[in-house]
Amino acid sequence: MEINVGGNIARERHAQKMTQEQLAELSDLTINYLSKIERGVAKQLSANTLNKISKALGVTMDSLMNGEDIKTSEKFGPNLRQLTKFLNNLENEQGERLSKRLLEVIKLSQKTND
Repeated sequence: MEINVGGNIARERHAQKMTQEQLAELSDLTINYLSKIERGVAKQLSANTLNKISKALGVTMDSLMNGEDIKTSEKFGPNLRQLTKFLNNLENEQGERLSKRLLEVIKLSQKTND
């Protein structure tokens, strides 16, 4: 039985309506390398790289390996995962200030929609 990890990654990415560019950015890979992985052209795929991709897709590494019953570990879409990653990379005080402002904008937006 041949394992097609790259094909499983591509299928899950498509299922989430995510572009290669979005997935590459979320997983800190180049688009070129991600494309090679999905096409099965990349010679080796490290556990670290697979872990980055699985986290970016919000699925388990195991489900990408076996391709059966993709298990979502997060319910976030690509934009929310990208925002979370951005906030997590900020210094604590910076992240808190920006998060507070974002919450204010969200609350204001909810009031105008009511």
